[in-house]
Amino acid sequence: MNQTVLSRILLLLFTGYSALSAELLKPTIGGEEKEILKISDKRRMYTIMREDPLVYQVNGPARIELITRYPSPEKSKKSQPFSYQLVVDNEEPITINHRYKLQKSIRSVQHPSHYYTYSGNYFINIKDGDHTLTMSANADQKYPVLLRVIKKGFKTSLNNMHELQPMVFQTNSTVVVSGKGISYYDLNHGRPLQLEMDGPKILRILSRLLFESQMGELESYRIRVKSGRKVLGTYYMSTERSSDSTVEGQSDKVPGKWRTCEVTIPEGKHVISVELVEKERSVLTRFQEFK
Repeated sequence: MNQTVLSRILLLLFTGYSALSAELLKPTIGGEEKEILKISDKRRMYTIMREDPLVYQVNGPARIELITRYPSPEKSKKSQPFSYQLVVDNEEPITINHRYKLQKSIRSVQHPSHYYTYSGNYFINIKDGDHTLTMSANADQKYPVLLRVIKKGFKTSLNNMHELQPMVFQTNSTVVVSGKGISYYDLNHGRPLQLEMDGPKILRILSRLLFESQMGELESYRIRVKSGRKVLGTYYMSTERSSDSTVEGQSDKVPGKWRTCEVTIPEGKHVISVELVEKERSVLTRFQEFK
C-alpha cells in the first residue's frame, strides 16, 4: 500500500469523540443495482458493486463505515475471499481484502437460494469539507460485491472513562510530551494485544506509529479489532512525525502524532484482540473504555 495515500484528508479524530448518528449513503454515480438481505429479521439494502465505479459524495467531518459481503450460489464451509478498491479525492487507490465464511442465516429477497458471507467492515475518518469516495470491485472476481456505505457523526462523550491494561503484554514504552511521561503498550505484527471487556461499551484505541530514519514524512498503518474470530473492524490511520514528543530510551525513533479509533463492543463478555496489519512496523497503543 502507498504510505502517502489519503494524506490530505484522513485523520482519526481526537480523544473525546464517539459516534452519534448514522446515515446510509447512496451513490451519486452508478449503483442502480440493489439487493435486499434479510439479516436477524431486518431488511438491509445493499448496492451491487462491480468493475464499473460507484461514486459517493461525502461532507465531513465524519466517520465512514464500508460494509461488504460476498455472494455464493452454493453452500460451502470454506472462507470466501473478495476484494475491492477505494479511492478518495483522486488519491492513489487502496485495495481492501476480506475473507469470510458464509453466514447461513442470511437470505436475499432477490436470490433466496444464494448464500452470503459475514460482513467485512472497513473504516475511514474524513476532515471538514466535501470529498469524493470511488469504489469498484476487482474484475477477476466471479461474483459482484455487496456494499453499504454508512456515514456517522460525532459528539463529545467522556462519561465513566477509564484506562484498560492488556491481559498479557511483552513490553511497554513511555512517550514524553512536554516533560510528562505517558505509558503505551507496544503493538507489533503477529503479536496482538488482548483485552477483557464486558459490553456494551465503547473501546477507544489511542495509537502512535514509531517512525524510523528511512520512513517518509507521512506514513499510514491499519489496526484490526476482533472479538474471538469475529472482525469488529479494520481502522486506517495516516500520521506524521510529532515535533513535541520523544520515546524514552529510543533516541533512534520518533513517535508519530497520536491517532484514535473507537469500537462498539456489544453486550456480553468479550476477549478483544487488537492487531497491527502491516509487517515491519511498530505502533504504541493505549486503551480506554467508556459507556
